[in-house]
Amino acid sequence: MKRQLPLIAALLMLAPNVSLAQPADLPIPAATTNTYPPGVSVRRTASGPVYADRKGHTLYGMDMRTVLRWSPDAAQYCKDRCADWEPLLAPQDASPNIMFPRGFGGPPAPRAANAPPRPPGPPPLPEGFVTPQRAPDWSVIAGPQGPQWVYKGWHMIYVRKGDRPGSTAHDGADEQAWNTIKFVPPVPSITAPAGVTTLFTGGAYALADSEGRLLFTGKCSDPCTGWTPLTAPMAGRGLGEWTVSLAGDNPQWAWRGQPVFVGQGADPLSVPRNGKVLRP
Repeated sequence: MKRQLPLIAALLMLAPNVSLAQPADLPIPAATTNTYPPGVSVRRTASGPVYADRKGHTLYGMDMRTVLRWSPDAAQYCKDRCADWEPLLAPQDASPNIMFPRGFGGPPAPRAANAPPRPPGPPPLPEGFVTPQRAPDWSVIAGPQGPQWVYKGWHMIYVRKGDRPGSTAHDGADEQAWNTIKFVPPVPSITAPAGVTTLFTGGAYALADSEGRLLFTGKCSDPCTGWTPLTAPMAGRGLGEWTVSLAGDNPQWAWRGQPVFVGQGADPLSVPRNGKVLRP
């Protein structure tokens, strides 16, 4: 992460009014749909599930936030570069519906002397367009070779020329400008007590407390080190598949009839040997 600090500083200087500038190696947010562009699917690789094209080649995202040092228009960065990368083009008749925030990489466009004052904030977008912050999973941008797919608003999609199917060898290339488009399933909807949430770990979602510690069940053998009960309110009532057990010294939540305990962290390996991580 240390090598990202100069990049973060550079981005903030280029875009002082944009609070979402961030290092490109942060986890890609969870998907919100299981509908993908034609030919795109999810493939398993040695480094985890990723999106791939119809030939099984891993999709990489050129994170537009990382190329502002070299291009005032991040969407056109690959016009004269990126010889080793091939864009994932959308149909030629596809209408672009996302526009990278303007003004990130250079001075404002010149204005006529008699033009009215520009209102504060970023210039308005054309009708029908959204910014990356508001984009759906898959959107279309006006790329250097025509309409091009974008993932999660920031990642223009390419494949590495000559790459073998299933390879992820170029993940993080060019100072994190290129990143595999990792598939994170949509967040499951749960009915649970206050403070219980979901956490994506070990390749799947698990139940966790508000501090990100995994919840688990099982039977411990003395000494029960690391088996901290998930306490319930003294007058707590059941909720969906959750019930309150009064078998111990204090009320304890049970899920599907099994007592629930709180782990020591987010890593499944931190759960005691006889514990079973709760997965929705």
